[in-house]
Amino acid sequence: MPRRKKHNIELDGLPKLLGAEVYQESPGFICLLPNDVHESVVGRGGSVAEAVDNWDIKLQAHLRNAGDDDPVVVFVKGLLNKKAYTEQVAPPTSVAKKSREHNIAEFEAQFYSSRSRGNK
Repeated sequence: MPRRKKHNIELDGLPKLLGAEVYQESPGFICLLPNDVHESVVGRGGSVAEAVDNWDIKLQAHLRNAGDDDPVVVFVKGLLNKKAYTEQVAPPTSVAKKSREHNIAEFEAQFYSSRSRGNK
């Protein structure tokens, strides 16, 4: 197997979420999941973008065709469940607390627009 040099690049989207890594491998690049290479999905391409795109296509195909006990499926489901759990548990930071009266007024304004105009 040729030597691989890790290519430090900021990925986004699904590759970032799953922690995909990009390596330079002569004559191009490969993109893979950080777990065992023999059980991982590997994308190859002449550029980083081609390798990541190829990896994304192969990952989607693998997830469609693999069973629930497949190591890649288990890894992806685990990461997605963990992320969904932390998003549900994390308190909203950008939402300011509103008073009870303000919430009631907003609710009534949705259904009784004439009342909200008359009170202003």
